[in-house]
Amino acid sequence: MIVLCVILEAGLAIVGINTKSNIRFVEDKGTTFVPHAYYRHTKEGFSEGYFNAHGFRDYERTYQKPEETFRILILGDSYTEALQVSLEKTFPALLEKKLNDTIPSPKFEVLNLGQSGFGTADAYMRYLNFGVQYSPDLVILAFLTGNDFRNNSKFLNEESLAFYFVFDENKELALDRSLFDEYRNNMTLPKRLFQSLKRHSYLASLLSERLFLWEQQLQKYSISDHAKNNMTKATGTLQDFSDLNIYFPKLRPHWQEAFDITAGVILKFRDSVRQHGSDFLLVTLSNPEQVHGEIQQDLVQRYDVTFDFEQPDTFLEKFSQRNEIMFLGLMPALKKYYFKTGKHLHGFGSTLGRGHWNENGHKVAAETIFKFLHKQSLVPLSAK
Repeated sequence: MIVLCVILEAGLAIVGINTKSNIRFVEDKGTTFVPHAYYRHTKEGFSEGYFNAHGFRDYERTYQKPEETFRILILGDSYTEALQVSLEKTFPALLEKKLNDTIPSPKFEVLNLGQSGFGTADAYMRYLNFGVQYSPDLVILAFLTGNDFRNNSKFLNEESLAFYFVFDENKELALDRSLFDEYRNNMTLPKRLFQSLKRHSYLASLLSERLFLWEQQLQKYSISDHAKNNMTKATGTLQDFSDLNIYFPKLRPHWQEAFDITAGVILKFRDSVRQHGSDFLLVTLSNPEQVHGEIQQDLVQRYDVTFDFEQPDTFLEKFSQRNEIMFLGLMPALKKYYFKTGKHLHGFGSTLGRGHWNENGHKVAAETIFKFLHKQSLVPLSAK
Protein backbone atom coordinates (compact mmCIF):
# COMPACT_ATOMS: atom_id res chain seq x y z
CA MET A 1 0.00 0.00 0.00
CA ILE A 2 2.82 2.38 0.84
CA VAL A 3 4.58 1.64 -2.45
CA LEU A 4 1.31 2.07 -4.36
CA CYS A 5 0.65 5.41 -2.67
CA VAL A 6 4.16 6.61 -3.47
CA ILE A 7 3.71 5.62 -7.13
CA LEU A 8 0.32 7.34 -7.33
CA GLU A 9 1.68 10.45 -5.64
CA ALA A 10 4.57 10.65 -8.10
CA GLY A 11 2.24 10.04 -11.04
CA LEU A 12 -0.16 12.77 -9.99
CA ALA A 13 2.72 15.19 -9.51
CA ILE A 14 3.97 14.48 -13.03
CA VAL A 15 0.62 14.43 -14.83
CA GLY A 16 -0.69 17.54 -13.05
CA ILE A 17 -4.32 16.42 -12.83
CA ASN A 18 -4.79 18.36 -9.64
CA THR A 19 -2.88 20.51 -7.16
CA LYS A 20 -2.42 20.08 -3.45
CA SER A 21 -5.25 21.42 -1.32
CA ASN A 22 -5.06 25.21 -1.12
CA ILE A 23 -8.15 26.05 0.95
CA ARG A 24 -7.94 26.72 4.67
CA PHE A 25 -10.52 27.34 7.40
CA VAL A 26 -9.82 30.41 9.52
CA GLU A 27 -11.46 30.30 12.94
CA ASP A 28 -14.50 32.61 13.09
CA LYS A 29 -13.65 34.08 9.68
CA GLY A 30 -14.57 31.40 7.15
CA THR A 31 -12.30 30.17 4.38
CA THR A 32 -9.42 31.65 2.43
CA PHE A 33 -6.69 30.17 0.29
CA VAL A 34 -3.56 28.86 1.97
CA PRO A 35 -0.99 31.69 1.99
CA HIS A 36 1.72 31.22 -0.66
CA ALA A 37 0.08 27.98 -1.90
CA TYR A 38 0.65 27.05 -5.53
CA TYR A 39 -2.34 26.78 -7.87
CA ARG A 40 -2.73 25.48 -11.40
CA HIS A 41 -6.17 25.89 -12.96
CA THR A 42 -7.00 23.88 -16.10
CA LYS A 43 -10.73 23.08 -15.82
CA GLU A 44 -11.72 26.22 -17.75
CA GLY A 45 -9.16 28.49 -19.33
CA PHE A 46 -5.73 28.32 -17.70
CA SER A 47 -3.70 30.01 -15.01
CA GLU A 48 -1.06 29.15 -12.46
CA GLY A 49 0.76 30.96 -9.72
CA TYR A 50 0.82 31.47 -5.97
CA PHE A 51 -1.73 33.00 -3.62
CA ASN A 52 -0.44 35.96 -1.66
CA ALA A 53 0.63 36.04 1.98
CA HIS A 54 -2.89 36.89 3.14
CA GLY A 55 -4.53 33.97 1.32
CA PHE A 56 -6.03 35.79 -1.67
CA ARG A 57 -5.49 35.53 -5.42
CA ASP A 58 -3.87 38.91 -5.74
CA TYR A 59 -0.50 40.60 -5.78
CA GLU A 60 1.31 40.92 -2.46
CA ARG A 61 -0.25 43.63 -0.32
CA THR A 62 0.32 45.14 3.11
CA TYR A 63 -2.53 45.68 5.54
CA GLN A 64 -1.25 49.19 6.21
CA LYS A 65 -2.07 51.45 3.29
CA PRO A 66 1.04 53.13 1.83
CA GLU A 67 1.14 56.91 1.91
CA GLU A 68 -0.35 58.77 -1.06
CA THR A 69 -2.21 55.65 -2.15
CA PHE A 70 -5.86 55.30 -3.13
CA ARG A 71 -7.13 51.82 -2.41
CA ILE A 72 -10.03 50.06 -4.09
CA LEU A 73 -11.25 46.77 -2.63
CA ILE A 74 -13.18 44.37 -4.88
CA LEU A 75 -15.17 41.50 -3.41
CA GLY A 76 -17.05 38.86 -5.35
CA ASP A 77 -17.07 35.24 -6.45
CA SER A 78 -15.27 33.21 -9.12
CA TYR A 79 -15.62 36.02 -11.69
CA THR A 80 -13.52 38.24 -9.42
CA GLU A 81 -11.15 35.46 -8.39
CA ALA A 82 -10.86 34.72 -12.13
CA LEU A 83 -8.72 31.59 -12.14
CA GLN A 84 -9.66 31.14 -15.80
CA VAL A 85 -7.15 33.81 -16.88
CA SER A 86 -3.71 34.87 -15.71
CA LEU A 87 -3.62 37.26 -12.75
CA GLU A 88 -2.53 40.27 -14.78
CA LYS A 89 -5.51 39.75 -17.15
CA THR A 90 -8.18 39.86 -14.41
CA PHE A 91 -10.38 42.94 -14.33
CA PRO A 92 -9.11 44.14 -10.89
CA ALA A 93 -5.49 43.95 -12.11
CA LEU A 94 -6.36 45.64 -15.42
CA LEU A 95 -8.24 48.38 -13.57
CA GLU A 96 -5.25 48.99 -11.30
CA LYS A 97 -2.92 49.26 -14.30
CA LYS A 98 -5.31 51.57 -16.17
CA LEU A 99 -5.60 53.90 -13.18
CA ASN A 100 -1.84 54.08 -12.62
CA ASP A 101 -1.07 54.51 -16.33
CA THR A 102 -3.57 57.37 -16.62
CA ILE A 103 -3.10 59.28 -13.38
CA PRO A 104 0.29 60.49 -12.07
CA SER A 105 -0.78 60.77 -8.44
CA PRO A 106 -1.82 59.23 -6.12
CA LYS A 107 -0.77 55.63 -6.57
CA PHE A 108 -3.67 53.23 -7.01
CA GLU A 109 -4.06 49.75 -5.59
CA VAL A 110 -7.01 47.55 -6.60
CA LEU A 111 -7.16 44.64 -4.19
CA ASN A 112 -8.82 41.41 -5.26
CA LEU A 113 -10.55 39.55 -2.41
CA GLY A 114 -12.82 37.40 -4.57
CA GLN A 115 -13.29 33.67 -4.07
CA SER A 116 -15.19 31.01 -5.97
CA GLY A 117 -18.57 30.06 -4.55
CA PHE A 118 -19.03 33.25 -2.56
CA GLY A 119 -22.42 34.84 -2.16
CA THR A 120 -23.10 38.36 -0.90
CA ALA A 121 -23.07 37.25 2.74
CA ASP A 122 -19.62 35.65 2.25
CA ALA A 123 -18.32 38.80 0.55
CA TYR A 124 -19.74 40.96 3.34
CA MET A 125 -18.16 38.82 6.07
CA ARG A 126 -14.84 38.81 4.20
CA TYR A 127 -14.98 42.59 4.16
CA LEU A 128 -15.61 42.71 7.92
CA ASN A 129 -13.06 40.02 8.78
CA PHE A 130 -10.29 41.00 6.36
CA GLY A 131 -11.14 43.90 4.09
CA VAL A 132 -11.48 46.58 6.74
CA GLN A 133 -7.84 46.06 7.72
CA TYR A 134 -6.73 47.37 4.31
CA SER A 135 -8.34 50.78 4.94
CA PRO A 136 -9.88 51.00 1.45
CA ASP A 137 -11.13 54.29 0.04
CA LEU A 138 -13.65 52.56 -2.21
CA VAL A 139 -15.28 49.14 -1.84
CA ILE A 140 -16.78 47.45 -4.91
CA LEU A 141 -19.20 44.55 -4.57
CA ALA A 142 -18.97 42.61 -7.84
CA PHE A 143 -22.36 40.91 -8.00
CA LEU A 144 -23.01 38.01 -10.36
CA THR A 145 -26.76 37.78 -10.87
CA GLY A 146 -26.31 34.32 -12.39
CA ASN A 147 -25.86 32.65 -9.03
CA ASP A 148 -25.42 35.20 -6.23
CA PHE A 149 -29.15 35.34 -5.45
CA ARG A 150 -29.14 31.56 -5.06
CA ASN A 151 -25.92 31.61 -3.05
CA ASN A 152 -27.58 33.95 -0.57
CA SER A 153 -30.36 31.45 0.16
CA LYS A 154 -29.46 28.64 2.52
CA PHE A 155 -32.24 26.55 0.98
CA LEU A 156 -31.51 27.19 -2.69
CA ASN A 157 -27.75 26.92 -2.14
CA GLU A 158 -28.42 23.43 -0.78
CA GLU A 159 -26.79 24.24 2.55
CA SER A 160 -23.29 24.54 1.10
CA LEU A 161 -20.64 25.63 3.60
CA ALA A 162 -20.98 29.41 3.72
CA PHE A 163 -22.21 32.36 5.73
CA TYR A 164 -25.91 33.10 5.41
CA PHE A 165 -28.40 35.68 6.59
CA VAL A 166 -31.92 34.54 7.44
CA PHE A 167 -35.09 36.29 8.56
CA ASP A 168 -35.80 35.87 12.26
CA GLU A 169 -39.24 35.88 13.94
CA ASN A 170 -39.27 39.69 13.73
CA LYS A 171 -38.52 39.54 10.00
CA GLU A 172 -35.10 41.04 10.64
CA LEU A 173 -31.97 39.69 8.95
CA ALA A 174 -29.75 37.71 11.31
CA LEU A 175 -26.38 36.13 10.60
CA ASP A 176 -26.48 32.33 10.36
CA ARG A 177 -23.02 30.82 10.74
CA SER A 178 -24.29 27.42 11.89
CA LEU A 179 -22.69 25.49 9.04
CA PHE A 180 -19.25 26.91 9.88
CA ASP A 181 -19.81 26.16 13.56
CA GLU A 182 -20.84 22.62 12.67
CA TYR A 183 -17.76 22.23 10.49
CA ARG A 184 -15.50 23.45 13.30
CA ASN A 185 -17.13 21.22 15.91
CA ASN A 186 -16.75 18.16 13.69
CA MET A 187 -13.08 18.83 13.02
CA THR A 188 -11.61 15.96 15.06
CA LEU A 189 -7.89 15.31 15.39
CA PRO A 190 -7.84 12.71 12.55
CA LYS A 191 -9.66 15.19 10.31
CA ARG A 192 -7.20 17.93 11.20
CA LEU A 193 -4.31 15.63 10.36
CA PHE A 194 -5.90 14.77 7.03
CA GLN A 195 -6.42 18.48 6.30
CA SER A 196 -2.72 19.02 6.88
CA LEU A 197 -1.84 16.00 4.72
CA LYS A 198 -3.89 17.39 1.81
CA ARG A 199 -1.69 20.47 1.72
CA HIS A 200 1.36 18.30 1.12
CA SER A 201 -0.05 15.44 -0.96
CA TYR A 202 -1.58 15.36 -4.44
CA LEU A 203 -3.16 11.97 -3.74
CA ALA A 204 -4.78 13.00 -0.46
CA SER A 205 -6.07 16.18 -2.06
CA LEU A 206 -7.58 14.27 -5.00
CA LEU A 207 -9.25 11.72 -2.72
CA SER A 208 -10.66 14.52 -0.59
CA GLU A 209 -12.02 16.33 -3.65
CA ARG A 210 -13.73 13.17 -4.94
CA LEU A 211 -15.21 12.47 -1.50
CA PHE A 212 -16.48 16.04 -1.20
CA LEU A 213 -18.17 15.90 -4.62
CA TRP A 214 -19.77 12.57 -3.71
CA GLU A 215 -21.12 13.98 -0.45
CA GLN A 216 -22.39 17.09 -2.26
CA GLN A 217 -24.20 14.92 -4.79
CA LEU A 218 -25.87 12.87 -2.05
CA GLN A 219 -26.89 16.06 -0.27
CA LYS A 220 -28.23 17.50 -3.52
CA TYR A 221 -30.40 14.44 -4.11
CA SER A 222 -31.67 14.60 -0.53
CA ILE A 223 -32.60 18.29 -0.72
CA SER A 224 -34.07 17.90 -4.21
CA ASP A 225 -36.33 15.08 -2.99
CA HIS A 226 -37.44 17.27 -0.09
CA ALA A 227 -38.12 20.11 -2.51
CA LYS A 228 -40.27 17.92 -4.74
CA ASN A 229 -42.46 17.12 -1.76
CA ASN A 230 -42.72 20.67 -0.48
CA MET A 231 -42.63 22.95 -3.51
CA THR A 232 -44.92 23.34 -6.47
CA LYS A 233 -43.85 21.87 -9.78
CA ALA A 234 -41.55 23.95 -11.95
CA THR A 235 -43.00 25.87 -14.85
CA GLY A 236 -42.42 23.91 -18.03
CA THR A 237 -39.36 21.70 -17.60
CA LEU A 238 -37.25 24.17 -15.63
CA GLN A 239 -36.13 22.80 -12.27
CA ASP A 240 -36.80 24.70 -9.03
CA PHE A 241 -33.10 25.02 -8.22
CA SER A 242 -32.08 26.27 -11.68
CA ASP A 243 -30.38 29.67 -11.75
CA LEU A 244 -32.59 30.55 -14.71
CA ASN A 245 -35.36 31.24 -12.19
CA ILE A 246 -33.94 34.76 -11.82
CA TYR A 247 -35.41 35.56 -15.25
CA PHE A 248 -38.98 34.58 -14.31
CA PRO A 249 -41.26 37.66 -14.32
CA LYS A 250 -43.07 36.14 -11.33
CA LEU A 251 -40.59 34.77 -8.80
CA ARG A 252 -41.37 31.64 -6.84
CA PRO A 253 -41.47 31.93 -3.03
CA HIS A 254 -37.94 30.70 -2.30
CA TRP A 255 -36.51 32.86 -5.08
CA GLN A 256 -38.44 35.90 -3.89
CA GLU A 257 -37.01 35.30 -0.44
CA ALA A 258 -33.52 35.03 -1.97
CA PHE A 259 -34.02 38.42 -3.65
CA ASP A 260 -35.25 39.92 -0.35
CA ILE A 261 -32.31 38.50 1.60
CA THR A 262 -29.91 39.80 -1.02
CA ALA A 263 -31.35 43.31 -0.79
CA GLY A 264 -31.04 43.28 2.99
CA VAL A 265 -27.44 42.05 2.97
CA ILE A 266 -26.43 44.69 0.42
CA LEU A 267 -27.85 47.38 2.71
CA LYS A 268 -25.87 45.97 5.64
CA PHE A 269 -22.78 45.90 3.43
CA ARG A 270 -23.29 49.52 2.34
CA ASP A 271 -23.84 50.74 5.90
CA SER A 272 -20.71 49.00 7.22
CA VAL A 273 -18.57 50.39 4.42
CA ARG A 274 -19.83 53.91 5.05
CA GLN A 275 -19.30 53.56 8.81
CA HIS A 276 -15.65 52.81 8.09
CA GLY A 277 -15.35 55.97 6.01
CA SER A 278 -15.28 54.39 2.54
CA ASP A 279 -17.45 54.73 -0.56
CA PHE A 280 -19.54 51.76 -1.70
CA LEU A 281 -20.25 50.75 -5.30
CA LEU A 282 -22.48 47.89 -6.45
CA VAL A 283 -21.43 46.47 -9.82
CA THR A 284 -23.44 43.77 -11.58
CA LEU A 285 -21.45 41.51 -13.90
CA SER A 286 -22.90 39.49 -16.80
CA ASN A 287 -24.16 35.99 -17.48
CA PRO A 288 -23.49 34.29 -20.84
CA GLU A 289 -27.17 34.24 -21.80
CA GLN A 290 -27.42 37.99 -21.19
CA VAL A 291 -24.58 38.83 -23.58
CA HIS A 292 -24.69 36.19 -26.30
CA GLY A 293 -27.94 36.19 -28.25
CA GLU A 294 -27.55 32.66 -29.59
CA ILE A 295 -27.65 31.29 -26.03
CA GLN A 296 -30.85 33.22 -25.34
CA GLN A 297 -32.45 31.64 -28.39
CA ASP A 298 -31.33 28.19 -27.29
CA LEU A 299 -32.86 28.66 -23.83
CA VAL A 300 -36.14 30.00 -25.19
CA GLN A 301 -36.43 26.96 -27.48
CA ARG A 302 -35.50 24.52 -24.74
CA TYR A 303 -37.93 25.75 -22.08
CA ASP A 304 -41.58 26.55 -22.48
CA VAL A 305 -41.34 29.73 -20.38
CA THR A 306 -40.96 33.48 -20.84
CA PHE A 307 -37.59 34.84 -19.76
CA ASP A 308 -36.72 38.44 -18.92
CA PHE A 309 -32.94 38.36 -19.20
CA GLU A 310 -32.55 41.90 -17.86
CA GLN A 311 -34.78 41.39 -14.83
CA PRO A 312 -32.13 40.76 -12.12
CA ASP A 313 -30.05 43.76 -13.19
CA THR A 314 -33.14 45.96 -13.39
CA PHE A 315 -34.15 44.86 -9.91
CA LEU A 316 -30.76 45.79 -8.43
CA GLU A 317 -30.58 49.07 -10.35
CA LYS A 318 -33.99 50.20 -9.07
CA PHE A 319 -33.15 48.95 -5.59
CA SER A 320 -29.93 50.99 -5.67
CA GLN A 321 -31.77 54.12 -6.80
CA ARG A 322 -34.29 53.79 -3.96
CA ASN A 323 -31.55 53.34 -1.37
CA GLU A 324 -28.99 55.84 -2.71
CA ILE A 325 -26.44 53.19 -3.60
CA MET A 326 -23.99 53.89 -6.42
CA PHE A 327 -24.68 51.33 -9.14
CA LEU A 328 -23.02 50.20 -12.35
CA GLY A 329 -24.37 47.45 -14.60
CA LEU A 330 -21.70 45.99 -16.87
CA MET A 331 -24.00 43.83 -18.97
CA PRO A 332 -25.02 46.54 -21.50
CA ALA A 333 -21.39 47.41 -22.27
CA LEU A 334 -20.39 43.77 -22.72
CA LYS A 335 -23.44 43.07 -24.85
CA LYS A 336 -22.68 46.10 -27.04
CA TYR A 337 -19.07 44.95 -27.46
CA TYR A 338 -20.19 41.49 -28.59
CA PHE A 339 -22.67 42.83 -31.15
CA LYS A 340 -20.10 45.28 -32.47
CA THR A 341 -17.09 42.95 -32.71
CA GLY A 342 -18.53 39.44 -32.72
CA LYS A 343 -15.94 38.45 -30.11
CA HIS A 344 -17.22 36.33 -27.26
CA LEU A 345 -16.68 37.58 -23.74
CA HIS A 346 -17.57 34.32 -22.01
CA GLY A 347 -16.03 30.89 -22.43
CA PHE A 348 -12.93 29.23 -23.79
CA GLY A 349 -12.23 26.88 -26.68
CA SER A 350 -15.08 24.45 -27.26
CA THR A 351 -17.21 26.23 -24.64
CA LEU A 352 -16.82 29.66 -26.21
CA GLY A 353 -19.83 31.78 -25.35
CA ARG A 354 -20.54 29.92 -22.11
CA GLY A 355 -18.97 29.97 -18.67
CA HIS A 356 -16.77 32.61 -17.05
CA TRP A 357 -15.32 35.70 -18.62
CA ASN A 358 -12.36 35.20 -20.92
CA GLU A 359 -9.73 37.90 -21.47
CA ASN A 360 -12.16 39.93 -23.60
CA GLY A 361 -14.71 39.99 -20.81
CA HIS A 362 -12.21 41.11 -18.19
CA LYS A 363 -10.82 43.80 -20.48
CA VAL A 364 -14.21 45.33 -21.27
CA ALA A 365 -15.22 45.13 -17.60
CA ALA A 366 -12.08 46.94 -16.45
CA GLU A 367 -12.47 49.68 -19.08
CA THR A 368 -16.16 50.19 -18.24
CA ILE A 369 -15.49 50.44 -14.51
CA PHE A 370 -12.64 52.88 -15.14
CA LYS A 371 -14.89 55.17 -17.20
CA PHE A 372 -17.58 55.05 -14.54
CA LEU A 373 -15.14 55.92 -11.73
CA HIS A 374 -13.91 58.85 -13.81
CA LYS A 375 -17.38 60.09 -14.68
CA GLN A 376 -18.67 59.83 -11.11
CA SER A 377 -15.47 61.33 -9.61
CA LEU A 378 -15.08 58.31 -7.34
CA VAL A 379 -11.31 58.42 -7.67
CA PRO A 380 -8.97 61.44 -7.62
CA LEU A 381 -8.39 61.62 -11.35
CA SER A 382 -6.23 64.09 -13.22
CA ALA A 383 -4.91 63.76 -16.76
CA LYS A 384 -1.21 63.25 -17.41
